[in-house]
Amino acid sequence: MKNFLLICFLFFGAHSGLEAQNTTLNKQQTIAYINKLYKIAYRYKETKIDTVTVDGKVLTVFLSTGQHYRSDLSKSEPLAVARVKSGYQIRYKSAASTEEILWAIQTEDDAKRLQKALQHLIGILKTEKKTDPFGS
Repeated sequence: MKNFLLICFLFFGAHSGLEAQNTTLNKQQTIAYINKLYKIAYRYKETKIDTVTVDGKVLTVFLSTGQHYRSDLSKSEPLAVARVKSGYQIRYKSAASTEEILWAIQTEDDAKRLQKALQHLIGILKTEKKTDPFGS
């Protein structure tokens, strides 16, 4: 009987551990991940990333200089990682190199991780119900 209980506990413990590893991040967790990683990965002169927010389907990057940049995340085309003078940038494939969503990323690995996080966020935004009565 003890062996049976031990096997049951081991089975359920391993099963619950597997489920925890396969859970996907929700919108807030994904934005928090992008925020955290981008603050570390970004490097351009003395400028820092203050915060990254999403309002509706618009991603806004706020810089320590007081500037902010907005990007539309409602396009249905894939994202690309591109190598530029200041490091790496993430933009839509067909967009001009000056229409980046995230930029000045120092390593290709960080750029790819941010690209996957953005793609995940875009997927969430596509399935999200509209909450803005005047938005499209």
